[in-house]
Amino acid sequence: MSAVLRLAGELTASIMAYRYLVSPCIRWAARKLGAGDYPQNSLNGAYPEGSAARTETIRVVAIVLPATLVLCVIFKFDWETIALVPGAALGLVLWKCLTSDYDVARDISWQRIDRMVALALGVAAPIYQPLQLAAIIFLCGRLGAWTHHSKACLRIVKMSCAWMLVDGFAVIAFGSSRPISTTGQLVLFGTVFLSHYVVAFKTKTVLAGNPWKWIANNRTDLLVANAYAWGWGRFLPQERVSSLIRRLSPWVVPINTATLVTQALGLVAYTTPWCLITALMGAIVFNVMVALLSGLFFWENIGIALTIGLTVLCHPQDFSTAFGIAPCGLSIGILLLAISKWSWKPTGLGWWDTPYTSRVYWTAVTRSGLVVGLYNNHFSPHDREYGRDLGNYLTTEPVVTFSMGGVEDSSLKDLLLDMRIHGRDLLDIKDEYGQSKWRADFVRGHIQYMRNLIRGLNSGTRKNPLPEGLRWLRAPGGHLYYWGPLPRYERKKHGAINAVRVNQREIFFVTSECSWVVLRDELLFQIDTSE
Repeated sequence: MSAVLRLAGELTASIMAYRYLVSPCIRWAARKLGAGDYPQNSLNGAYPEGSAARTETIRVVAIVLPATLVLCVIFKFDWETIALVPGAALGLVLWKCLTSDYDVARDISWQRIDRMVALALGVAAPIYQPLQLAAIIFLCGRLGAWTHHSKACLRIVKMSCAWMLVDGFAVIAFGSSRPISTTGQLVLFGTVFLSHYVVAFKTKTVLAGNPWKWIANNRTDLLVANAYAWGWGRFLPQERVSSLIRRLSPWVVPINTATLVTQALGLVAYTTPWCLITALMGAIVFNVMVALLSGLFFWENIGIALTIGLTVLCHPQDFSTAFGIAPCGLSIGILLLAISKWSWKPTGLGWWDTPYTSRVYWTAVTRSGLVVGLYNNHFSPHDREYGRDLGNYLTTEPVVTFSMGGVEDSSLKDLLLDMRIHGRDLLDIKDEYGQSKWRADFVRGHIQYMRNLIRGLNSGTRKNPLPEGLRWLRAPGGHLYYWGPLPRYERKKHGAINAVRVNQREIFFVTSECSWVVLRDELLFQIDTSE
């Protein structure tokens, strides 16, 4: 009983430290270092637009340095197997940030300095764990790590910092030899990761009223159709993708069932070791299938799930007390805090799929007069934003769906599913449900940004930080919309760009014919970049 009470105390104290100390400190420091208030107030997401301000940097150091020193003093460094988990989480985020492109619309010198500092901190932190706090602040503040696909890894590192703080004070206060510290860390790290799926399960359930309604009525096959329209898998012939969707349609209910079961497994993960392994493997398979079908690649989640699973499988003796009624109950309690969005706020990821998608896309006119596609990978390190809905702020046309055609309103879903492509159906839907996100200041900022970006490319500024022979080491993107009806722009092959065209296209997937119909394709404006 004393071990259970101590475990409950350690978990409770760690959650409190995360909620009231570590997370606010990291959020404040990252913003002071230059990260946007993601994503509301940033032109291109969380990536900074210039070198860190000296005054703000001094303020951050004045807070972070003493906090790091406190961790160094109170944390009894004793390498444990579970330390591989936050170390791997930090390593995955570091890999992504260091190998993404430079933003050639900005000065390159401060970006090089940022990456050298991040590399030093990132290499040292897994070796000496108290440096994790400084490393994660710098990655979020200066290298754009503060994005959705990295959130699970970031939260595990933040929880590791909270655990070190609590564990260090516990050792000082009670003279404990920490006999169950690996148990508590495994429960914390695994629950933090699995909360992202349990919250998604809850969101889908609330969206539909009950799980069975979402299972029976969501047209998941339409996600594949919209991903193809958006730019994923366009290297495949349209007939082959149509055939795939046609074959997938009868399996929608089993696929939806498997999705909800997989996302709910976190509720029983700490019953036995094999329940945890099953939940982690379910998350891996789920993310692989999502990547194959939609181009949304949560490779960071795949990597950290593998790390947790292999750690438990290879060292079962270290985690013998992490499973059973008490640890499972405590894990469920932590999950309930995440569901209530009190401890942290996983993205809900719950919607109804529809056959309609609207997108803004970019093309380039080269000096030879060739028109080529500028796909979202071209805009790294902002490829996530250009792969989502950044273009919605450039058009006055009302928006009725998310970037991949999803909606949260059941009535809107029904209208889009039954929509006739001839007539006023879409206009009526836009009148009732549409919302224009156009912002004049955003348009002006985007035009200036695009001119700076193309000017940098045309002048030959190096975009990829890796040497040419090592570019295969670059981390994968999270939104794989790298194809389209036009050839992809390649600087060496196509040369300088004279103009960038910003267009909007609306596409409807006719389910009865398994074919795509372009309802609208309009040039919004053209940016002259020939200077």
